[in-house]
Formats: sequence, C-alpha cells, structure tokens
Amino acid sequence: MTFDPPVGSGQSYTVTAVGGQCPAALTDFVGTTEITVLKDGQVHRLIGGGAQVSATVRFHQKDPGPDDKDVRVWTITDQGAGNFVAVPCACF
Repeated sequence: MTFDPPVGSGQSYTVTAVGGQCPAALTDFVGTTEITVLKDGQVHRLIGGGAQVSATVRFHQKDPGPDDKDVRVWTITDQGAGNFVAVPCACF
C-alpha cells in the first residue's frame, strides 16, 4: 500500500495542472476534475470537484478509492500572470 505525502493546512501549493492542462482561468477548476499541485518538490494529485465562490474556487478533494469519500477542501486563487495557488483548509 502506498500513501500520498501529507499536506499542511494553511500552506500554499502551486497548481501545475488542471485536467491535464496548464490552468488559464479559475473556471478551469469548476466541476469534476483532477488537479496537480507542487510544494517543496512534492507532487500531489487531487481528484474532486470545484465550485467558484466570488474570486476563488472551493475544491472538494475526494478519496480516489471506490468509496469516493471527502478528503479535504482546498481554496484556489488566481495570483495573476498564469499563477494559481491552492491552499488546503481545516474547514468542512
């Protein structure tokens, strides 16, 4: 059994891909998709669904197993110049 590296609540992760492509707008994160984030050389692949809330997207990460359980919620923001940041929060 393999485990993903842990993520830290409140820490910023750089988004490197959404749906297998470089993100261009917050709307790219809306609906069911897969997001790839990077921090300190650690790559995390997140599956789930996002909903736009004002100038952010709340992304509900799901367990990739057959149970489809909620894992955590991420807040995704557009930092400009094609840079997007995802922050896991301890809220549910």
